[in-house]
Amino acid sequence: MRWLHDEGYRLKVPRPWPDGQDEEKRKAFIQLIRQWLSDQGIDLWFLDECGIEGDPRPRRRFAMKGDKIRQPYTGAHIRMNVTGVILPRTGEFYALEFSHSDTEIFQIFLNHANQDISFERSRNLIILDNAAWHKSKSLDWGKFEPVFLPSYSPDLNPIERLWLIMKAQWFAGFYAKTKDQLIDRLTQALRWLISRNDENIKTCAIPTEL
Repeated sequence: MRWLHDEGYRLKVPRPWPDGQDEEKRKAFIQLIRQWLSDQGIDLWFLDECGIEGDPRPRRRFAMKGDKIRQPYTGAHIRMNVTGVILPRTGEFYALEFSHSDTEIFQIFLNHANQDISFERSRNLIILDNAAWHKSKSLDWGKFEPVFLPSYSPDLNPIERLWLIMKAQWFAGFYAKTKDQLIDRLTQALRWLISRNDENIKTCAIPTEL
C-alpha cells in the first residue's frame, strides 16, 4: 500500500457512469459547442442542481489498523438543494439555495438570475440536463435560450466539476445537527465559489472533445 501511495495511487470509490449514451448525438453536440464558442455574440452558460446532505451516511476511508473511526449519523435526512449557473468564459458563478427542485422553484431561480446577472452578449444559451422541471412549457426563460444536453451526458456539463470541488472542500466529513447549520455551511461554500472567478475559468473549461 505504501508503494501504491508513493506511486500516486489512491483508494477511490468509482463514480457511477450512465449507460445508454448516444455517441452520435454527443459528437453532434460537441460540434455545436465549437460553433457557438467561435461566435463572439454568444455566451454559453451551464446550469445544474446539486443536493447537499447535512447528515451523510458514513463512507469507507483509510485508517490505521486497530483504530476505531466514528462519524455521527442520525438518519435525520437533513438536506438542501442548490441551483447554479456558470459562465466558463469569465468564471462568473451564480447560485441560489432551495429546499427541493421542481418547476416552480426553477422558475424562481430563472427570475432572480435574469435580474441579478449582467449579460454582456446578445445571445445567452443556457445548457442543462433533461430534468422534467427544465422542460415545462410554462417556463419563462427571460434572456436565456435553453439548450438540452444529450441524455446521460453529465461529463459535458462543466459545472459538475464545481460541485465536486465544493463538496470536497466544504462537506468532506461535515456533519450538521440542524438544517440551519447546513444552510450556514452551504452559504459559505457558495460565497467561496463566487469569489474564485479565475479558478472557475480553469475548472470549468468547456469540453470540445470526447
